[in-house]
Amino acid sequence: MQPLIMHFNNVDDNISCHYVVENDALPSAEDRNFMPSPNSIFFHETSCRGGLNSRQACAVESAARAHPTRQVYVMFSGPVSEVVYQRSCIAKLRRFANVRFARVHIRDYARNTPLEAMVVSAPFNKSEFRLEHTSDILRYLTLYKWGGVYLDTDMLVVKSVTPLGNNWVAKQDSSFVNAAAIAISMDRLGRKLVEAVINELRTTYRPDLWAHNGPGAITRVLRRMCQTTKLAEWSSKTCQGLEVYSPEYFFPLHYSLRHEYFMPGESNIKNAYTHHFWNRLTYNRKIEKDSPYEKMARNYCPTTYEMYGQEFGL
Repeated sequence: MQPLIMHFNNVDDNISCHYVVENDALPSAEDRNFMPSPNSIFFHETSCRGGLNSRQACAVESAARAHPTRQVYVMFSGPVSEVVYQRSCIAKLRRFANVRFARVHIRDYARNTPLEAMVVSAPFNKSEFRLEHTSDILRYLTLYKWGGVYLDTDMLVVKSVTPLGNNWVAKQDSSFVNAAAIAISMDRLGRKLVEAVINELRTTYRPDLWAHNGPGAITRVLRRMCQTTKLAEWSSKTCQGLEVYSPEYFFPLHYSLRHEYFMPGESNIKNAYTHHFWNRLTYNRKIEKDSPYEKMARNYCPTTYEMYGQEFGL
């Protein structure tokens, strides 16, 4: 059977699919049998596209290959049809023994958590950035419920994050900790951090500001948690044992230099564990042949790259 090649260029803010229960081939994340191990890796897909594009599939595959002993979960906020489940890149990813897919029904997922009331509130449902804010809420809820590692779907993993420890965040630049890559365990430090972030969301949620509830929330919590408000001085020594890594580990190219990933040339980046491709700014950017992105895809997500061929990244 020929694989189903799917491309998604433009995704609007329609999230009506989040409340649809029909035509869904995925198991529910609210099922009693859904019990991820504490060291799992999680991705969330919050659009209503009903599948993964090649870049997202590459992110999942690269994480699975780098962490063969850890479970990798892809959590969809909307339904995925049986055809997509059986024939798209999802079918390819399901062949990896450590990759799992699940459906999140946000109101049920938040039940019996501090965010239960917030996700049904008028401000949340009138957000000006519905996809992004749903993603913000769900990543923290997932870490609150299960612990583990959260990664954005516009990343590519080039080596295992396991040596970095159980509780860590990463600086984007001199102003923000970016919420695109976070590890929070179920130990005392991890619970203290994630409960503080959940409370921050519950009490300060803003429907009108794009970054306020994602990187903003974790950054504000750390300003209170760490011994200094100066982000440049945040580390395990000043932040109660929480590792605060420099941008070179997870965001080695600042978004102002994002074009370098897509143009032919060599990359001199050496210390990265992941690369972040700033999808909000680059979703319609062509991945040119012999660019750093194309070369990394060939090496770190070869199954996805082979499936899409010259259409990878479109």
